[in-house]
Amino acid sequence: MELLLQPVVDTARDFGARLLKLYSPANRLTGRDAIRAGAAALDFEDPLRDALRAIRPEAGWVTDDEERAALGAGEWWAVDDVEGAVNLLHGRPEWCVDIALVRAGEVELAVVYQPVGDLLYTATRGGGAYRNGERLAVSPKAAFADAIVETSQVGDEPAALKSRIGAAIGTLMSRALLVRTTIPTTFPLLALAEGRSDVFWQHEPALTGVAAGVLLATEAGALATDLTGAPWRPGAAGLLVAPPALHAEALQAMADL
Repeated sequence: MELLLQPVVDTARDFGARLLKLYSPANRLTGRDAIRAGAAALDFEDPLRDALRAIRPEAGWVTDDEERAALGAGEWWAVDDVEGAVNLLHGRPEWCVDIALVRAGEVELAVVYQPVGDLLYTATRGGGAYRNGERLAVSPKAAFADAIVETSQVGDEPAALKSRIGAAIGTLMSRALLVRTTIPTTFPLLALAEGRSDVFWQHEPALTGVAAGVLLATEAGALATDLTGAPWRPGAAGLLVAPPALHAEALQAMADL
């Protein structure tokens, strides 16, 4: 995987530079129609897929229909060409090119490039997690009551799932130091890998939103499971990521919801 890393980094930087030309902190939108029109101009999925297939021709591509399913055998690219498009369109800096390679249910490689700030996050399984070449490590906290806990909206959740998320946030607010919800999913996982937040959970995660972040967090020292405590795999109905010292207490908090 180390030999594969640099070409993927180069690809992420290339597409990040293209997107940066469409970004301005002065961006302001009038409503959902303007958001949809702006998002259409940000669609780089086809050329990014072609670029990654040139690097790894045998790897499949995770489609929208496969984001919450267990993957078949072989290798798969789990990619978001502009993770956080809604932020880019509103002049916010939290957007990125998000690339992960999954093999046999394990994320093997992750590259996340945030053009605003020129921040590059990389990880390979067993090789550690890095931001601009600096090794990352998770938070040293040991008590859930002291933890910053985060989750993320996908944006198109059904009403029942929105209610479930809202109820969980309300309950956890009385147990943790701080509970936050944000979009896109990658950024709270990056914060966890950097030790700037402590616990991440999500109901029904989409693989392209979590694959790269999960590898970065686990290579920085976190544990990633489903909400029953089993090792997380693509297709799991829930995700919980936390440092080992916090994971059991976080899992118990989620079980009580």
